[in-house]
Amino acid sequence: MMTKIKPDTNLGQQTPVPAAVTFVQNLFEMKYKFVLALLFTVSFVFGQGNYRMSNFSMVVKGTSNLHDWQSTAKEVRGTGSVTMEAGALKSINSLSVEVPCKSIKSEKGGIMDNKTYDALKADKHPNIIYKLDKISSLNKKTNYDINASGNLTIAGTTKKIDMYVQGKVGGDGSITFSGSKKVKMTDFGIKPPTALMGTMTVGDEVEIVFSVTLKQ
Repeated sequence: MMTKIKPDTNLGQQTPVPAAVTFVQNLFEMKYKFVLALLFTVSFVFGQGNYRMSNFSMVVKGTSNLHDWQSTAKEVRGTGSVTMEAGALKSINSLSVEVPCKSIKSEKGGIMDNKTYDALKADKHPNIIYKLDKISSLNKKTNYDINASGNLTIAGTTKKIDMYVQGKVGGDGSITFSGSKKVKMTDFGIKPPTALMGTMTVGDEVEIVFSVTLKQ
């Protein structure tokens, strides 16, 4: 005699999840979202971030026995690390700026450019480099008044320089540093170039006028 097997009417149906398990799952998900939101808020209010160059202007101004002159840097690279609190600049932890020598172009044309590259020893030392050493003061006024010292390397020679710089925080979170610095070429082992068969002699002192914008 064959035994009939009664079909299981529960096959294919999901076992209901106990309410306690669902509650724990929801609680865990809420805690996870809360932690993420907290981390985001902390990083915004008390954030230390890495920045890269997004915009720049850099002009080298000089004199000669015939007329004043200026050259413009067509390429500037830079990175930095700063600490922000609620959208305000609190500290500058590091800053490095690099200018390829052969990106510097004179308004007087290629002959002057080649003399500049020779003076800068561009083939052997292709970049002018500035690295921040320390910030001695950072004061908030309309913008930021910053006194900084760092190492400037030109033509393979490194000198420590002090600079006053103005800082500005943009609405997009960018940070712009602008200022100027006068240096003497001979301090970096550079002989001021001459032109026009030696009839034009460039002055020893030049002024570097800059504005660099960094953004995350």
